[in-house]
Amino acid sequence: AIKANGELVCFGDDSEGQCEVPSFLGPCASVSAGASHTCAVTLDGVLVCFGCNDQGQCDVPSDLGSVQAVAGGYAHTVALTVDGRLVCFGQAVDGQCDVPDSMGSLARSTC
Repeated sequence: AIKANGELVCFGDDSEGQCEVPSFLGPCASVSAGASHTCAVTLDGVLVCFGCNDQGQCDVPSDLGSVQAVAGGYAHTVALTVDGRLVCFGQAVDGQCDVPDSMGSLARSTC
C-alpha cells in the first residue's frame, strides 16, 4: 500500500523479504506484488524490486530507464517504461517474458 505521503507499506507473508521496504526507497507512485517479491515505482520513475530473487525477478535491468507502471507476476516482473517499451525479466519458462517485437509502443500493461 502507498500512504498519502508516498510512503510504501508492506504487510503479510515476509518469508522472502518481500515486506522489508528498503530504507533508501523514497516516495512511491505505484506498487505491485508477485508471489514472493514486491516492486515499487518511485515518484521519479525508478523501479525498485525486493524479496525473493531466485528467478531474477528483482534484477532490474540497468538500462531500463524511467518506468510508468509495473506488474509483478509469480516469479517475473513486467515494467512499462515512459517511452512505451514493455520490459520483462525473471522466470520465463512459459514465454511470459518473450515480449513480441510487433507490440510497438504501449500505453498500459499488466501481467
